[in-house]
Amino acid sequence: MKLRIEENRGITVKFFVKDREYKCKTLNGFKQNHFFNMDCGEVFLNYKCENEKLLVGLGNEKDIDADSLKIAGLKLGERINTYKIETLTIEVPELKEFSKKETALLLLEGLLNSTYTFDNYKKDKKEITLNEIVVEKESSGDLDEEDLKELMSKWNGIKFARDLVNTPANDLYPETLAQEALKLEEFGVKVKVFDKTEIEEIGMEAYLSVARGSKKDPKLIVMEYLNGENAPLAYVGKGLTYDSGGYSLKPSDGMKTMKSDMGGSAAVIGAIRAIAEMGLKVNVVGVVAACENMLDGGAYKPGDVIGSLRGLKIEVDNTDAEGRLTLADAVCYAEKTYKPKMIVELSTLTGACLVATGAHASGVLGNDEDSIEKVLNCAKKENERSWMLPHGKDYQELNKSEIADIKNTGGRWGGASSAGEFVGAFVKDTNFVHIDIAGPAYNSEAFKAEPKGATGHMVKTLYRLAKKNK
Repeated sequence: MKLRIEENRGITVKFFVKDREYKCKTLNGFKQNHFFNMDCGEVFLNYKCENEKLLVGLGNEKDIDADSLKIAGLKLGERINTYKIETLTIEVPELKEFSKKETALLLLEGLLNSTYTFDNYKKDKKEITLNEIVVEKESSGDLDEEDLKELMSKWNGIKFARDLVNTPANDLYPETLAQEALKLEEFGVKVKVFDKTEIEEIGMEAYLSVARGSKKDPKLIVMEYLNGENAPLAYVGKGLTYDSGGYSLKPSDGMKTMKSDMGGSAAVIGAIRAIAEMGLKVNVVGVVAACENMLDGGAYKPGDVIGSLRGLKIEVDNTDAEGRLTLADAVCYAEKTYKPKMIVELSTLTGACLVATGAHASGVLGNDEDSIEKVLNCAKKENERSWMLPHGKDYQELNKSEIADIKNTGGRWGGASSAGEFVGAFVKDTNFVHIDIAGPAYNSEAFKAEPKGATGHMVKTLYRLAKKNK
C-alpha cells in the first residue's frame, strides 16, 4: 500500500458532518430525499459532480471520536473495494476536536483495516484492489510524509501480529513461530533462537515444566534491536502457541480459539518489526518463551512443585495457569541478561480480566506507578483500550503457598490481579508492567473498526512507548 500527500489522483472522497449546514443545493437535495443522511460510515457515490466523488458521513459533531473516524474509514474502504478502485484521494475535513493530522491518521487507519484479510486457507481469495491512498495536499494540514511512513510501519506490525495469531496451531508452533520472528532480521533485528538443551542450560525450569507434555520442543526466542544509547526496554510476550489446559483440561469450547494464546508474543514481534522498520533510535529487546501446554504421561501435574530461573519454588495449583509459569522465567531472563530500563510483559493471561474490564480492554498493573502511567498514556494516545487493575501486597498475598515459595493461582477473586502479581514476583529490581490482553487480542466478532479474529492489540502502544524511550 502506498500512502502519499499530493494533488488529487483517482476518485476523490469528501467527508460530511451530519448536523452542519452546507450551501450546496445538490448535497442538501440528497439529504432531504434521504439518499445521503451523513450517518457515520455512510458512503454515497455522487454522479452529479463533474468528476465523480464519494461522499462519506461522519455523523453528528458531538459523536465524532477516534473510533467513529476509523469506522468511517473502514466503511469507505469496504465500499470502494466493491467498485474495484485502485487509487483514492481523501480531502481531510475540518473538525472541532481533532487536528488535521489526527483526523487524517484515524481515517487512514480505518481504510487500512478494510484491506486486511486472512484467507490463507481458502481456495477463493478476496481481491483487494486499493493500492494507493493520497491525502489531498491542500487539506492535509500539519500531516507530513514522515507521519505516513510511521503509520505504515505500525500497520505492517499489526498485520504481522494478526497473521501470527490467526494461523492455526498445527501450522504455528514454537519452531515455526521462531521462523517467523527470524524474518525481522531483514529490518536489522538480531534474532536468537534457543533450543530445549540450551533452555535447560539457562535453568528455565518453570518454562520447561509447561512444555513437557508436548511433542513440539520449546523455543526461546530473543529479539535484539539495539539502535540507541539508553538501557533497553524489554518486551516479554506470552508464547503459548496452543493451550489445552494440560491436566486441568479445558472444555472443548474453551480450546477452539487457543491458537490465540500467543497473542502477547505476536504483539511483541509485531511491535519490534514496526520499531525496526521505522528505524527508531532506541534499544528494545523482545523475549518469547514459546511452547505448547499439552498432556501426556510426562506432563506436569496439579500438586507438583517445580523450580524457576529466579530460584523460587512454585506449587502448581492448576496446570491451566501455565502462561504465568513461562513468563516467570522469561521476565527473569530478560532482567538478568539485559538489565533493562523497564520490563513490559503482555499476555492473554486470565478470563478474570475479561470479567473485570470487558472483552475489548486490557488490564494493566505493575510495581512502579510512573511506569504504569507511561504505558496507560501511550495506550490512550493510540486508542488501545486499557485500564489499571488493582494491585499490590493484598494481591501478592493470594499467591502464598503452604509448601513452596509461591503457588501459581491466587483463587477466583481478584484473579487478574493475583496472576499479574505472580509474574511480577520473578522481577527483582526492575520497573515492571504487566498487560493482560486476554480480551482485546482476539475478537469473537468484529468490533468497531477491528476485524473478527486477531486484532494486533498493543502493537501501537509498544511502538509509542519505545519511541518515547529515546
